[in-house]
Amino acid sequence: MKKLAFSLLAATVFFAACSKDDDKKIDNASSLTYNGEAISTPYGYRIDYADGSTFVAADKDLLSTTGYTGTATAVAIDVDTVILGQTYTFKNYDSTGYDGAKNFAYAATYFKQPFAGDDFTDEATSLDTLTGGSVTINKTQNTYKVTYELQYHNITVKGEYNGEMKLTND
Repeated sequence: MKKLAFSLLAATVFFAACSKDDDKKIDNASSLTYNGEAISTPYGYRIDYADGSTFVAADKDLLSTTGYTGTATAVAIDVDTVILGQTYTFKNYDSTGYDGAKNFAYAATYFKQPFAGDDFTDEATSLDTLTGGSVTINKTQNTYKVTYELQYHNITVKGEYNGEMKLTND
């Protein structure tokens, strides 16, 4: 279900990109490191569902305009029960003891993948099979701080998003 949610996210959120003016607004406090390479991810989104939320950090403003063709980087993390200040640890949904208030089971990372029009292209690949990790979500007034370490088979993605998140309900 969460993989479907990310697919819907890709269809609804990843339909735009940035212009050269957007590149000037990069906040280095929001970034991720993928296989030793750091990239700024100053654009944040929170998509609320009936059964949880997806927190997204991206290197392009994916909600601003349509028609972008190029590469994009984004990480999306699903959380069943949002508790500010909570550190969630990775556990599969079907694992004994899974608790939506303490665990998360899905996160996808697209790193410099082809993007066209309103979605990642068919040629784009993502990391989406977690083997471990943690996510901490905090919020002060309108500012989110989402810190994450996502462990996939051979790659660890570490990052932090700091700033406002555009809220979308699905």
